[in-house]
Amino acid sequence: MTDGPPWNRLVQWFTHRSGVAAQLRSARAAGAVPRLVGRMALRVHIEPTPEAAAAAGCDGDDPLADRLATHVRRARGRDSAGLEAFAAASAADHPELARAVRQVVAATMAPADERERRLDRATEAAAEGVRERATSAAAALHGPVTAVYAFGVLLPLALVGILPGVVAAGVPAELLLATVVGCYDLLLPVTLLGAAAWLLARRPVAFPRDPVPASHPARPGEPWRAVAVGLGAATVTGAVVALLPPVPGWAAPVAAVGAAGSGLAVHHRPAVAVRERTAAMERGLPDALVAVGREVAAGVAVERAIADATASLGGPVEEAFATASERGRRLGCDIETAFLGPGGPAADLPSPRVERAVTALARAGRVGPPAGDLLVATGEHLAELRQVTRRTRRETARLTATLANTATVFGPLVGGTTVALAAGTAGRADTVGVGVGRGAATDFGAALPVGHLGLAVGLYVLALTAILTALATGLRYGRDRARVGYRVGVALPLAATVFCLALVVGRAVV
Repeated sequence: MTDGPPWNRLVQWFTHRSGVAAQLRSARAAGAVPRLVGRMALRVHIEPTPEAAAAAGCDGDDPLADRLATHVRRARGRDSAGLEAFAAASAADHPELARAVRQVVAATMAPADERERRLDRATEAAAEGVRERATSAAAALHGPVTAVYAFGVLLPLALVGILPGVVAAGVPAELLLATVVGCYDLLLPVTLLGAAAWLLARRPVAFPRDPVPASHPARPGEPWRAVAVGLGAATVTGAVVALLPPVPGWAAPVAAVGAAGSGLAVHHRPAVAVRERTAAMERGLPDALVAVGREVAAGVAVERAIADATASLGGPVEEAFATASERGRRLGCDIETAFLGPGGPAADLPSPRVERAVTALARAGRVGPPAGDLLVATGEHLAELRQVTRRTRRETARLTATLANTATVFGPLVGGTTVALAAGTAGRADTVGVGVGRGAATDFGAALPVGHLGLAVGLYVLALTAILTALATGLRYGRDRARVGYRVGVALPLAATVFCLALVVGRAVV
């Protein structure tokens, strides 16, 4: 158990005891398969030996690299450098990895003209295995996500419309209020949290990214600014909604809580911006490495090839290469320092892919033209990794889009409309008079605490928004705390706005 806040220790204890940790490790290992096989294949291009392939595979910070390193240590001095034992141990959980590793081993012993074909088969087997996992798991997740949609959104919010009839049947208003608060603001959110954790644990493939550290220059040191923004937005929004005649006064706390979510967006936005810059850089790296590699293979110096490549590139990669080229000329530093040194264009990007690409460029500077083909192969490998990631996310895109739209629009819309309908029904019953028990008239509108019930439903709508948004983001992007926090921070104010507008429209219609 690691040190940290009590809630982190509680989450770690739960994931360990429930078996969720093992499922998360399996998903992360599956996402690391193409990277590990790609590293080995690239090394075999240069040095076709099992020992070199094993060393390249161990050069990673994922569970598969650690597992391979264990087999390599045990097999010191033996044939295949532990790769065969690693493939056999991985066959049950990751058959695609076993096939790919065996192809790599075969490539180290094959003639040069056959080696490339075997390495291509290895990388294709790794990528195809990930795609098959994603496709089958997306189909398996469709049913549970539909159940969350039905029992977490449609049914609970639709039941709000029958509350006036429940009071008319003689159920005490105090008992009804306690039941609604207990179910909507405690039982249902806890159940949805459990369902979301269960679904996230069953993601077939995870592509973990390095977190943006709190010490990153783009991130604020303390969260006071975000707290101030959240409190200010909540205060102003609550006061404005309370003064607007079309909106019932009890909706002001719902609007205030939703507006407070903007503090989350402000707090996590800098980390998300770093993520976006990193992703833009990674998108352009394959073309950049291929362009530089072709020039290097033709005999052009790496420094000159980097400067020439800026003419054919675009976006952040073009800017980064131009800046690094200028820094190298001005400071007389090597390629790694020009890119990754203090003030370098890639110094603050938390991306192992960028670091490995810069390392490959530096190696090409030392080796010369023979490294050109390696740069081209590295660029093609990065392009294949990006395709695998995109196809995997595309498999769950429909599910995550439905969850996100439900969280921000459909759920608040249904919740606000049903509360308005319930209030209108109670108001009409108050005017006409409804017989209860022995036929005596009752003040039905007073008996149904519409304000308290509406507040309970409104808070449930916001909890639903936060949980479903986090679930949709987690299913699509994995364990990315900054992205989840930012999306939730954006969704909460929008959901509160839709809820209040639905109240106004519903009251006008009723």
